[in-house]
Amino acid sequence: MKFYTVEIEERREFGAYTLLSYRWPGENIEPGRFVMARAAGYPITLDPFLARPFSFYDFVDGVASLLFEVRGRGTELLDRALGTIEVTAPLGKGFEIGVSGGRAALLGGGIGVVPLKILGRELAARGIAHDVFLGFLDGKTAAVADDFPGAAVATMDGSTGVHGTVLDAAPDLREYPVVYACGPNAMLAAVKGAAGPDGLRQLSVEERMGCGNGSCNGCVVPVDGGYVRSCIEGPVFRAEVLAW
Repeated sequence: MKFYTVEIEERREFGAYTLLSYRWPGENIEPGRFVMARAAGYPITLDPFLARPFSFYDFVDGVASLLFEVRGRGTELLDRALGTIEVTAPLGKGFEIGVSGGRAALLGGGIGVVPLKILGRELAARGIAHDVFLGFLDGKTAAVADDFPGAAVATMDGSTGVHGTVLDAAPDLREYPVVYACGPNAMLAAVKGAAGPDGLRQLSVEERMGCGNGSCNGCVVPVDGGYVRSCIEGPVFRAEVLAW
């Protein structure tokens, strides 16, 4: 897999999250796709040995943005990066864009809000009306909601918005012809159940990835009859495909 060295154009803090932006001169970035990223220095240093997967947060005027939470060595090194990082071209399969009448619902849980920013931008560009519902643990993680004007917010501790999960901030999802969601598997399963089988329901999974190119089978998700790789067949799936 080819990596490209890119210069960091902006670094910001969103509460518990870090935003890194870099100029991407390659292909256009579609909502829901992801990138493998690592701190610059490979192969002189093998720290970290594996790159980390990140959904694209935004893409404006040739500048791509990644939003992430520091959870281990790989994200810690990216958080400390000052000049450059190394990234792949966009990977995976993203969201299908299309609404046959009515509005679309976008739901994100925790760091799962990431692909909703670029998705919302694409929907707006196509004139597709949509509502955004975000769920977080607490007020610190909910700080990124300021970047989603008009979004309904829920927090588990009740410090911001509605007290509860993202579903407590959303109306009846069965009223929406299209539902997009990203977050922990338990949340996605709950969204799948709440949205029902009718209409287009798309879920972006959050699986650990080792390679990002389908070689290691470390990011498989269950489907009827077996498993598929979220880095190749996903990370976005139609809800009815996932065996949850």
